[in-house]
Amino acid sequence: MRMVRRGHMVWAAVMLGLVSLALAWATGGITRSFLGPDESAHYVNTLFIADWLCAGLPDPMPFARDFYAHYPKLSIGHWPPGWYAVLAPGFALLWPSPFAAALWSAFVAGLPAVLVLWALNRAGAPRMGLAAAVAMQTLPLVVGSAQSFLLDQPVALVVGLGAIAWLRAVEEPGWWRFALFGMLAAFAPLVKGNGALIALVPAIEILLARRWALLRDLRLWVVGVAVLLVVAPWYYVSFRISAGGFNYAPGLDYAWLALSTNVGALIGDLGWIALPLMAIGAVAGWRDERARPVVRLAIAVIVATLTLQSIVPAALDPRYILPLIPWTVMLVALAIVLIWRSGTRAARGIAVLAGVAALVLPVAALVRAEPKRDMDAPAVVAVMRAVPGIWMVDGRAGGEGAIIAEAAWQDRGRRALWTARASQWLSGSDFMGRGYHLIARTPGEAAAILARIGVSGAVIVRDRMRDAYPHSAILTRAVEGGAYQVRRRPFAKGEGEVVIATHRGGVTPHPELLAQGGGSANLDAMTR
Repeated sequence: MRMVRRGHMVWAAVMLGLVSLALAWATGGITRSFLGPDESAHYVNTLFIADWLCAGLPDPMPFARDFYAHYPKLSIGHWPPGWYAVLAPGFALLWPSPFAAALWSAFVAGLPAVLVLWALNRAGAPRMGLAAAVAMQTLPLVVGSAQSFLLDQPVALVVGLGAIAWLRAVEEPGWWRFALFGMLAAFAPLVKGNGALIALVPAIEILLARRWALLRDLRLWVVGVAVLLVVAPWYYVSFRISAGGFNYAPGLDYAWLALSTNVGALIGDLGWIALPLMAIGAVAGWRDERARPVVRLAIAVIVATLTLQSIVPAALDPRYILPLIPWTVMLVALAIVLIWRSGTRAARGIAVLAGVAALVLPVAALVRAEPKRDMDAPAVVAVMRAVPGIWMVDGRAGGEGAIIAEAAWQDRGRRALWTARASQWLSGSDFMGRGYHLIARTPGEAAAILARIGVSGAVIVRDRMRDAYPHSAILTRAVEGGAYQVRRRPFAKGEGEVVIATHRGGVTPHPELLAQGGGSANLDAMTR
């Protein structure tokens, strides 16, 4: 069977990225507004580093405090800076809008599918590899990740490349190959915390392959220490911040809950047919001399992903299992190949039926996919720019964030706009929204806070025509009290509206209060 050359792999990756982008676009997943709870934070974090580069690398902490006072979605510390640092030079040169960033993210979301192509190419089934890589793009989790500006697909890509680098290093040991694995292993947890699963892959693969002699190889330990020296300082500084986002307590109860939830998410994404096919691919592939190394690697990544998610009690979200998706797809596709190769007509019929059955669920989900809602953030921020000063922004995390991200882009480093989050000034809670309580209990108290800050206007995002929080209704009543001119804009796509209130008279802004009264606890912790 003719193998896919390395150069062709690059072109295949580009093609898969374009397929991902096309599917995200066709399902209505590319909009002008980041409405996901984390999307705007990732965008603003990247824009912050880009702005810092453009400013000539000044003292980072004062620069971060000033940036946060204008665009309070800066959250480096809760997330590591690795992926932002990769994107930041391009952001500094091009200053992409949230819409352009969403297009790029949708393209990147398709790149992990090249891992499927590599694995099946290595197993001697390049044509099935290409078909399975394209089929992977239709999975609900993959399509969903392509519709959002997140870190889950980049970490899946880096972890997968690290796993491949590990296999190459142990099959043909050399300092440069171990060093390449070490660089990817260090970078993965600096993209996102769950990238630390790459550290478990060598241990599991050594156990499966019985590579006991490798434990005496000095190169393995030198690279391991080097990775630790790169990663440990960041997590020593930021652990208290990132741990503030943990929603559970560690222990056996959480481990079982996480394992059952994540296996359920895998079944929900691939369908029940995937489990027996994965088992066939693993068992039959283990017996195939050519496929065995790839099967061991796939098992190692799958087990490492489920293990880390069961140990670290961050949260339970289906997208956290994305690093194992390419490897499960690979096992499913390998099972179909090996059944087909058995040669009998009945076996080939079963292989065809299995392939069709494996596609039914994702294709059906793709057809039923609902387009994302769009508040038309660029038009809203254009109104804000016409009345520069301090603007109070309210909504769920995605609503607030969409306006702040767009304001940061349209401001283009000029710092002409300040955005104050209503969730910080009119109420209180931790980073995850726990411990919510009202600060302004009446419209009069809310109006007093607006006057004290010197708010030129307010933007209230009512996604699905609902108030985001109790303070949202109080803020709406405050701006409807007569001091503000209020207008309502329906969402450009989907159910919802944006309330825009501009002050009828001149106000004196007090941006110095933003850093004092509504600063980031995470930023304070990073400074300490």
